[in-house]
Amino acid sequence: MHRLKQNEPPVTTPEERPGDVLSVVVAAIDDESDSGDFATADLLRVVRRGLVTPPTEGEVIAALGLLALPSINGIRADGDSWQVADPMDVVARRIHYLAEAVADFRHGYGGGLHLGDDDAY
Repeated sequence: MHRLKQNEPPVTTPEERPGDVLSVVVAAIDDESDSGDFATADLLRVVRRGLVTPPTEGEVIAALGLLALPSINGIRADGDSWQVADPMDVVARRIHYLAEAVADFRHGYGGGLHLGDDDAY
């Protein structure tokens, strides 16, 4: 993730931006999870301070939507608010396995493909 101080230039590429937004959303959810439910509006106020270019409402809602997918099961809607469904380390593993499945498909199921900083796509 690229958390930046306010005086640093943004270094996020368009491909990295959703991951950066997801990272600040997950951090905010993790911070708020002790208090139970959290509202989207409260989360928006918190995450807008997490990146030099503040996430838009649409970006935050997209991250929440991803986390709420049944195959991810990170959060669940509870009326007008959200609740944490599964621990974020479990959620991270699910997202990792899904990303590996996409990368394996893209590379023709070549076997030992693993996602990492050194992989070229």
